[in-house]
Amino acid sequence: MKTYRRILVPLSADGQSDILLQRAAELAQAQDAKLLVVRVLDTRSGFEPDGPAAVLPGEAAARRAPDVRKRLDLQLARNNLAWAEAQVVWGEPKAVLAEVIRSWQPDLVVTFAGHLPGEATDGVDALTVSRPSVFRRLAEAFNYPSPRHA
Repeated sequence: MKTYRRILVPLSADGQSDILLQRAAELAQAQDAKLLVVRVLDTRSGFEPDGPAAVLPGEAAARRAPDVRKRLDLQLARNNLAWAEAQVVWGEPKAVLAEVIRSWQPDLVVTFAGHLPGEATDGVDALTVSRPSVFRRLAEAFNYPSPRHA
């Protein structure tokens, strides 16, 4: 098993992140690694702003950030991860995540499949969890029968 000193967990706002946190916590505690949990606020909109409106999405995210940070801290506490470092960042998700990866230089990124910008992860291991496996683990945790595929 490879040794990791820094583990990054980028979370989206879809509420399905507890499985990622549990998996990252297992790895971090087993290897005495640092854990950074990042919540990315997406500031993209469906139109190209001009003039002073160009800064509004970032300002709106900056106003939302303290509440999002409180919810993130509560989620970490609920998962016994109060010891983990947490950040709330905003912007275009893949660009922001690439910048976090470049600046923090993690050894491992734990995320859902398809959520990593390819160019930023050169030399960084990625543990990707597919959404079907998340639902399967949740079903097993609550003793529901697994869905059968035809």
